[in-house]
Amino acid sequence: MTIIKPLFALLLTLILLLSCKTQYQGSPQTGVEISDHYRLADSILQVGLDNEALFTLLADIKPMSSLVSFSFPIANTDSTKLLEGNILEPDSAGAYLAEIACIQRAVNSINLDGLDVVFVPYAAAYGKNRSLQVSVVRTALLDSLLDAQQAFFGQFGITRGANPAMVVTANEYGKKYDRLRGYGYLFGYPDYAVDFFVEAFHTADTSGKHVERDFFRMPTFSSEEGNFVYAVPKGHRIGQLDSLIDNRATNLLEEYKRWRPRYLRPDSTLRSQELIRDFIGKQN
Repeated sequence: MTIIKPLFALLLTLILLLSCKTQYQGSPQTGVEISDHYRLADSILQVGLDNEALFTLLADIKPMSSLVSFSFPIANTDSTKLLEGNILEPDSAGAYLAEIACIQRAVNSINLDGLDVVFVPYAAAYGKNRSLQVSVVRTALLDSLLDAQQAFFGQFGITRGANPAMVVTANEYGKKYDRLRGYGYLFGYPDYAVDFFVEAFHTADTSGKHVERDFFRMPTFSSEEGNFVYAVPKGHRIGQLDSLIDNRATNLLEEYKRWRPRYLRPDSTLRSQELIRDFIGKQN
């Protein structure tokens, strides 16, 4: 789940509220009217570009990255309704469902070459709150991953060409250790790190003992500590693959820092979709 800095979280919330209530607004830079769903989509993508989704949006480093998550009090907490279909009260839940529909329209409006943006609810709820995650998938890299990890994903009937939303949803609703392994692969972690991550969870579950670990971190625009991070065995020495990932991520981040100022609006929001299209166009 993506953690958003408080100031940007407030800005994104305001844009969400405005997007769900109005139809169009003018762009002070171009004088061209842009839909508020487009502006909301830009804001969601800005969170991603400034964090680890940069490595999916602008390069083939990570097959999938989280963009942003939203939480709404819509989950069923009434044990007497376990066999019923009438879970939500329209009067109390209608506004939340309207906001979710607004986010879905913004997600559906995103059309970026080679990328799929998906909006998937988490399987687990926390009390009344249900979180929904917006993620981005680089489709060609996902296909390569499904080929490389066919022995794992094949057990679910998932193969090259599978719809990214189906892949992410099937993984989210899978069994615990399958879910952990699937996310490790989807997020672009090395095989050894995925193995360690899954085994460490299993050890903690069966023995009650926490497995000591270190973390390999790549910096992002929003954090020098980095949001692209994976667990490694305690005392792990950086290997060739780790260095390759780090070098590619670092070089891309420096390039993004050079591009970013040219796409800022006067209110400091980013023309994210325009930046992504131009960047991908230059690569091609």
